[in-house]
Amino acid sequence: MQEIMSVADKIVKCSEALSIEGRRSEELIKAKAEAAAAYDTHFAIATTTLKAEGQPTTLIPKLAAGKVADYLLKTSVAEESLKAHYSKLVILQSQLSAYQSIFRHLEHTSRNTNGV
Repeated sequence: MQEIMSVADKIVKCSEALSIEGRRSEELIKAKAEAAAAYDTHFAIATTTLKAEGQPTTLIPKLAAGKVADYLLKTSVAEESLKAHYSKLVILQSQLSAYQSIFRHLEHTSRNTNGV
């Protein structure tokens, strides 16, 4: 009986962790979108400025990329954070499923052992 209660407690904790991570999804998606928008905006500004300064057309993309490298870094961090978040959700869902299976097995075994 104690094993069943222990597994039930793990199911509750796993469900709570899933709820917390689920609420974080929107925040991380928004951060990724904002970082991408900032990068695109600053890249466009850098490109336009370099054109206005008369820089050679073939160099403009490289020069603009150098000027907005910090924004690209923020975009990459936001993307990787979201990927890690999704991986964590999958892991938590797998754990929850495993605990539920163990719970059902223990419950079934307990019933059969007690003659129910």
